Amino acid sequence: MEINSDVASAPGGSESTCRMQPPGRVVAVGDIHGNFEGWVQILRFADLIDHKGSWVGGNTTLVMTGDVVGRGGYPKRIYLWLRRLMREAGNAGGRVEFLLGNHEAMSMHHIHSYTTVEEYRDFAPPSELDQGALRSTLIALPSPSGGDAQRTSAMFDMARMQEEPLGWLEFRRAMAPTGMVGRWLVKRPTLFIAGKTLFVHGGLHPRYSVWKPEELNSRIQREMMRYQPYFELDARSPALAEDGPHWYRIAMRKSQEVLKAELEETLGNWEIDRMVVGHTPTFLIDARSPGQVLSLAGGRLFCIDVGIGRAYGARLAALELTPDGNATAIYPDHRQKL
Repeated sequence: MEINSDVASAPGGSESTCRMQPPGRVVAVGDIHGNFEGWVQILRFADLIDHKGSWVGGNTTLVMTGDVVGRGGYPKRIYLWLRRLMREAGNAGGRVEFLLGNHEAMSMHHIHSYTTVEEYRDFAPPSELDQGALRSTLIALPSPSGGDAQRTSAMFDMARMQEEPLGWLEFRRAMAPTGMVGRWLVKRPTLFIAGKTLFVHGGLHPRYSVWKPEELNSRIQREMMRYQPYFELDARSPALAEDGPHWYRIAMRKSQEVLKAELEETLGNWEIDRMVVGHTPTFLIDARSPGQVLSLAGGRLFCIDVGIGRAYGARLAALELTPDGNATAIYPDHRQKL
């Protein structure tokens, strides 16, 4: 399976810049982990799409903080919808931005520890007969790595693929940096700043704020573009580091005082006011607030991974930021000012 790339040059489909001054409100949605139906519900009760799935958000900016893939569901159809909504929002004066999460980074480089059979099938051709023909054809193709037998074996094990579930091969091909999904993903930023708010998947450690946002995005992008297994990438890169933007759990096991001090340094270096993160389910940060958007450190940090994926309970919520600086959590049946 290969996702059509005809939106690559359309409005909203081209390579992203990592800063903007939003013309209207900003809506942020955390890790959805393949829960297509839940994500569509969120877009509807946030007044971003109509009953047909078309963009009606006007000049709203929608920010997705990563991790569409992993732990089940239908990532293919979500990526397809995202690319269409990017085009429609751009035509309406709005914007849709998707940030890389750690699960995108792993899947692009063939770490499938969290990928389910359901996800593979979402990328599969219509029938097993079609997939069998495709596999037979691919065996005869030249190595994508130019003949390095050891690396080819690690990236594209032809013998093993005959034993894997339907869609396994298509998923690997599509998600790789040279694949149809992967080529789109490597153009997506890791960091995005809207006005005075930073959006990032895991969080930003102070030591990375010594770089400019554009430079940090470029460093990570260069690493993600490499056609190598994940653990052969540069472990010193912020793309892989445990405290890097894809992996950092900024709010875990910290007092409010420590968190405030860290945010003062990080946000101060970039002259911004607040940070919005996904990655860590909010029930792990505060067990008393499952499924809730959290506002921490006096409103300087918002944690929005509420557990949208079905593996986490399919809890639905989004964060809305308005031009006047107000923050509101949006739930299916109510709104809560933060």
